[in-house]
Order: sequence, then structure tokens, then C-alpha cells
Amino acid sequence: MKKRILIALPSDCLGGAEQYLKNIAVFFLKKEYLVTVLFLKSNESGGWKNLKTKNNIKLIFTSTSSELKGIIPFIKNLIGLRKERFDFIFTSHVHITGVLGFFVKLNIIKKTFFIGRESTSIFKRFNGLKLILFKTFYLLGYSSIDLLVCQTDIMKTQLIEALPWLSKKTSIQVIPNPVNFNDISFNEKIDRKFGKFIVAAGRLIHLKGFDLLIKAFKIIKNKYPSLKLVILGEGSSRSKLERLTLDLNLECDVFLEGFVENVYPYFNKSILCVVSSRIEGFPNVLLQMMSQNTKVVSTLCAGGIEDIKGISIAETNNVISLANAIENTLKQNSVENRVIFDNNLAERSIGKFIQKIEFHLNGHK
Repeated sequence: MKKRILIALPSDCLGGAEQYLKNIAVFFLKKEYLVTVLFLKSNESGGWKNLKTKNNIKLIFTSTSSELKGIIPFIKNLIGLRKERFDFIFTSHVHITGVLGFFVKLNIIKKTFFIGRESTSIFKRFNGLKLILFKTFYLLGYSSIDLLVCQTDIMKTQLIEALPWLSKKTSIQVIPNPVNFNDISFNEKIDRKFGKFIVAAGRLIHLKGFDLLIKAFKIIKNKYPSLKLVILGEGSSRSKLERLTLDLNLECDVFLEGFVENVYPYFNKSILCVVSSRIEGFPNVLLQMMSQNTKVVSTLCAGGIEDIKGISIAETNNVISLANAIENTLKQNSVENRVIFDNNLAERSIGKFIQKIEFHLNGHK
């Protein structure tokens, strides 16, 4: 009898946490497990469309584009799975984990192992009523988890300090983010020609720090007059960023390219890649950049970044520090970083990640 996997997430948009769960799905599909994926929202971006032809996957969407309105149909879809038993359940969003854990607690959803993952530093990122709501989800269903994965030691420490009861209910382990490059096309052409360009990627929101990056780019522009800045992604801060480029007279030098399905050719063709975030759980895009480029700059937006050899570090929320890191990296000979980065990424393969999951599920610390 084939093993069954249940994965649940808010939407089919491929942010870092969503990409992690898709990588999990692809791994188990190749092992010919039966994979069921529940979404809180309707099919929007088509981020999972390339898996629809697989015979061993079932994608279950709700009919609404609102997460709030999607709760009731999501719960109905959960109840519809009450006769099945899943060998593994995977989640990576606090509200999804809390709801699913509650249904496991009620024995409506049956499982052998439930693996949750923390996707961001909740207790540094949120406060007030939103933080209270997140704490409610922890109370609601996290006691049903068999293994809770944190991306970094700092994330684990923050979690235990905020919720000391949680470590008594479940095993909390640090397992660095996995990467999966097996199904990625690296050789696609970029539609537009930018000449020499720096690239960044992520949702256009305040936390990603693209305003800081644009200001830093303005500083180095005088020394590199032909250089362009390309930012891949879409989000609520687009109008603010467009206004900023106008205010800094950079409208011909900064390109907000919107959502790009395959970011890898941009990372490969750029002369430097940048992560400018103010705070992250751990930026998966950093690993993607490392796979394609030897010049990579990142702010200290998450624990563990300072431990990656070859990465040029900048302070968070510091335009001058970011500009200096970019300029210094542009001048460096970074050829030796190729071996350093490849060795680091090899340790983060999806297969090794699953091995670590199984190691901890078998009672190892």
C-alpha cells in the first residue's frame, strides 16, 4: 500500500515557505507516494500547475481569494479527508499548523507523523493583536506536532523563550532550509537587456528592505554610472518604491520587473545578487542566489547568515552599510566562492533534509 502525504498551505503563490512545501511534495512524488495538497485560497498564481499532470497528486483549492473567507471551505476539505490516514503531514505557516493540529487532536485527521516548520521569527516580526492571534494558533494545535523544525538556532531560542511550554509538548529541532535545483531551468533567456545589473528578488513589502536597497544603489551609482538595479517580485509596496525611484532620479536605472516564474537566469546573468531584508526566518532566495552567482550580499536579517562563508554581510536597516558591502563586493575576485557555495548547498539537499527529519522522528536529539 502506497504511503500518503498531506501538505497544507495558504496559497499557490511561491514564497519561501510555499516553495519549501512544494519541494517536499516533489520529493515524495518521485518516491511514488500519494500526495494531497490543501490550499486555504483559490488557484491564483499557478505555482503548482507543473505538478497537475502527476497521477499521484491531488490539489484541493477553496473557491475564494481571501484567506479569511477560505477558512470554512478549508475546514470542510479537511473533514472530507477524515477517512484517510497520512504517514506524514507537513505545514509551514502558524495559522495552518494550528488549525490542522487541532483537527489532529480531535482525531478527525489521522497521521503517523506531523512535521511543522516555523517560516519566520513570529515574536520579532509581530506585536499587539496579531501576535495574540498567532499565540492562539500555537495553543490550538501545536501540541499535536511530532517534530517542529526551526530554520536557525536564533529562531528556536526565540520560540522557546516566548512559549516555554511548547518544548515540553513536542520535539523542536534546528534543520537548515533545504534546496532543490533538480527541476529548475537555468538556461532560459532574459526577455529584456539591462547591460550590467544587480538583482534582488522577493515580495514588494516593507520587510524585504527594497527601499533601503534603492537608496544604497543611489550611493554607488556615481562610481558605476552604467549599472542597473533589477528587482523581481510583486507586492503592496510597489507604488512606494516607484515613487522612491522618481524622487532619486533613478526611474531609468531601477527596474521593478514584477513576478518572474524563473528567477535563476537573472541571478546567473547579474554581476551581483542582494538580499536587503530587515527580518527573515531565513531567506531561501539567498541559497538560490548562491547557486548561480559568486558575488552575493546579504543583510544580517536572520540567524545563520554570518556563518555562510563567501557571503558579504551588511547591517540591517543601514543604507550606508549596504552600499559599502555592495561596492566592496563588486571589486572583489570571488571565483573561489563557487566551490564554497556548492559545498554549502550540497549539505542542504532535499534528500538530506528528509533524512534529518526521519532521524529526529526516530527519537534522536
